Amino acid sequence: MKQLIFVLVVGLLYAGSLYVKDLDLQRKKGKETATMYTIRAKSGTPVNTTKVTRRAFSNFVIVTGSNIGPKIHASVAPKVANLIRPGALVSIRLKDKKIYGNVVSVDPKADYLSGLHKIIVSFANKKIPTNLYIMNIETHKLENALTVRREAVSERGGSHNVFIVDQNNIVMKRNIEVSDSNENFFVVKSGLSEGDTVVLSDQRYLNDGEKVNIIEALVDQD
Repeated sequence: MKQLIFVLVVGLLYAGSLYVKDLDLQRKKGKETATMYTIRAKSGTPVNTTKVTRRAFSNFVIVTGSNIGPKIHASVAPKVANLIRPGALVSIRLKDKKIYGNVVSVDPKADYLSGLHKIIVSFANKKIPTNLYIMNIETHKLENALTVRREAVSERGGSHNVFIVDQNNIVMKRNIEVSDSNENFFVVKSGLSEGDTVVLSDQRYLNDGEKVNIIEALVDQD
């Protein structure tokens, strides 16, 4: 009986020591294994940023047409014809090279049968093979426009928002007004100033007053 009690006591002591060792191991692991929460709390959420800048801003429409010599003929819908003006800059790609021309004319009256307006684009003194071409036709241009990259702006419910970064790397959500856009930029009407730093990367998990860690981009963002 005494031997049995002794064995039970020894077993309990051994089991207890294993439990204590396991708790100590888990505690050490907890200290050594960093989580996303602890990383964000200490050094800030990693983000890429971009600057609000002034630049020449252009918008284009894409039109397909075929050429006869150095002139390309195309037909466009009335709403597109209303955007195009004689003299507008036009570009096409030819063997991985951009070639520039200008709009010569836009027919003010739509064709009776098709309902489309005929336009003519000239690439004077340039030899272009007979083909079907996709043209980028400039519809308007703004000089010295205040711009921010599209990726930095979240659009929800008709509003446009950015996360602006202050000198202490703290972010604040800000509503902005935009007046125009193209495939790369928004033109800022109000809410931002030239030189402001805004978050470019995913903003879904950011909160007002949160600290961020700015990671330099590996490629030129412009």
